Amino acid sequence: MGILALVGCATPKSPRLEQVLTTYSREKLEDMDEIKLPMNYSVNNFRKLRLGVAFECLPGLDKKTGEALSIDTNLSTRLQTEMAKLKRFTVISDHNNVAEQLAHELADIDPSHQIVEPSEVRKDLYLSVKVVVTREKIDRYADSILIYEVECDLNCQDAKTRTVKFAEKAKGRSVRRQFYAVTDDVRVGGYSDEDQRQAITQAAMRALAVIANKLGNTFPVGGQIVGVSATGDRMQLNKGFEDGIGNDQQCVIFVNDGGVDVPLALAEAAPGDDKSTLAVYKWNKSDADAKPLIREYQDNPKQFLKKNKIYAVGYGLSTPPEWEQTEGERK
Repeated sequence: MGILALVGCATPKSPRLEQVLTTYSREKLEDMDEIKLPMNYSVNNFRKLRLGVAFECLPGLDKKTGEALSIDTNLSTRLQTEMAKLKRFTVISDHNNVAEQLAHELADIDPSHQIVEPSEVRKDLYLSVKVVVTREKIDRYADSILIYEVECDLNCQDAKTRTVKFAEKAKGRSVRRQFYAVTDDVRVGGYSDEDQRQAITQAAMRALAVIANKLGNTFPVGGQIVGVSATGDRMQLNKGFEDGIGNDQQCVIFVNDGGVDVPLALAEAAPGDDKSTLAVYKWNKSDADAKPLIREYQDNPKQFLKKNKIYAVGYGLSTPPEWEQTEGERK
């Protein structure tokens, strides 16, 4: 006699499978013994960098059977569309000479994020990404675990010199559990193409978060301080949300003193559209070079700003909130 059972799929509670991101919280920075500027910062890059992006999706593979894995033909376009949401960059549509797909094919994104054609804008950076999707199925008695992995092979170059800035891999994974009813030693179950498409999309968004994390830590966002409060504990930055400054972005305030950049303080950003308010929460008073500059600044913040160029540079990169919860993610 067969037993009728409901069959479905859900995400099991399991250890995080995606790569660990390098992130910066206020609590983490407050514990630093010494306030340091982030690696690879450059005042010349305190603008919206023009990033050429090309995604090429290679054929998918089932690791267990070796069979081809059905991949959404629009996956590469979707990934490129999502990259356009990174406010740090002006994303320029490129396809690595694999296919000529123009910006109008990406009309699902907000016009303010619109991708433009390569011929229209000079690029600062070029990001080429090869994408491979795999599935691994682990069979058990009454269910199977399906692990979907999206692996991106990245190559980021200076668009002018073709110098490689970094070349590495980014991975994102998602997990599904496929339940079975066992009747007369026959396993009955199902998993739809839509479920698979959503699982791959979720894994891809996690891979994109790794890519964005690498880009943000390689090309920190920043700007110039153009205003200060009477106490000097609040400052106005000439860059905002549209330039890539995220809410609660952690920043280092620094000043150029005789050709040397000296970090003065840590601050947290509250971004407006094209400017941000920075609230200082820790001064760099343990640094011998910073101490006299901080005293001079605190004695008369407005006068100090008139005499010196003060900048702020962020740690990390703000990513779209929807990347944290993608379609098909199940609780």
